[in-house]
Amino acid sequence: MARALVLVAALAALTLTACATEPAPPPAAAPTETAPSVEPTVAPLVFTLPTDCATILPQSRLDAFADLGLVLLGGPGGKYGTEYLADQTPEEQLGGITCIWGFDASDLSSVTVSVAPLTADTRAQALDGFATQGLEEVLTESTASYNQTGDAEEMPAITNVLRDDSWISVIKTVGGDPEFDEAVAIAGEAASAAYN
Repeated sequence: MARALVLVAALAALTLTACATEPAPPPAAAPTETAPSVEPTVAPLVFTLPTDCATILPQSRLDAFADLGLVLLGGPGGKYGTEYLADQTPEEQLGGITCIWGFDASDLSSVTVSVAPLTADTRAQALDGFATQGLEEVLTESTASYNQTGDAEEMPAITNVLRDDSWISVIKTVGGDPEFDEAVAIAGEAASAAYN
């Protein structure tokens, strides 16, 4: 009987040893709390009126004008300054600036770019002018543009782009589809320069 008790004790010891060597199950992972996703805030773009024609467009566009032989004839920083035109442009009348590039030996301007600030009151004034010119209206979420494609013989390419607080216009003396497309591109570059 003593021998049986020793045998039972030995078996119990072996069982306990076997249980001790089995790896313990891993602890349950604590639930991780995910932070609520936060949308990045984008600061609104602020309109800044250019003070001279050197800042109305990016340098790449100014270089392209120079490559074509166009010089800055009128506007702040131009060869004839603000005296190039006898009367102020509508954009200048609203406190804006107008810059005119052309061929130096000719009185004919080739590209005119204007940028002006807008308020609710002055916007209505600008819209009245577009109505008398018969320009085509194109509306997007953030802009209203008033355009004329023009042609190579008589009618210039014109785009006027209005935002809540600005008016950007581009006139190319020679019109037509490619010239109008370039006028729209130049207006976009002027907007990029004015909003930062």
